Amino acid sequence: MSRRVDGVNAWLWQRLSALYLGGFLIYLITILLCSGTMTFIQWQQWLVDPVHSTLILIGFVMLFIHAWIGIKDVAIDYISSLLLRSIVLMLLGLAFMVALVWSSRILILVLIQ
Repeated sequence: MSRRVDGVNAWLWQRLSALYLGGFLIYLITILLCSGTMTFIQWQQWLVDPVHSTLILIGFVMLFIHAWIGIKDVAIDYISSLLLRSIVLMLLGLAFMVALVWSSRILILVLIQ
């Protein structure tokens, strides 16, 4: 029996990313409700905290992992042409990578200010 089972790995990653994103969303809603109105400086100070910035960065990564697995499954199920499916997945993968780099850059720029 093979030690590598792609379907189970994808399923597990999607479930783990969903758990993280759900917990992080509850955490953010709690912060928003408990803190009241925050100024830009307070938000920036909140983001500069290493714990919060790390949680946000992990959240970005988990969001893109979750989205990639979902869109890959949809493309495999609904695009029958192998060439078209490969092109769509390649373009979406590139778009996800650009979005991940862009969101990480924004987070880094906030941290160095």
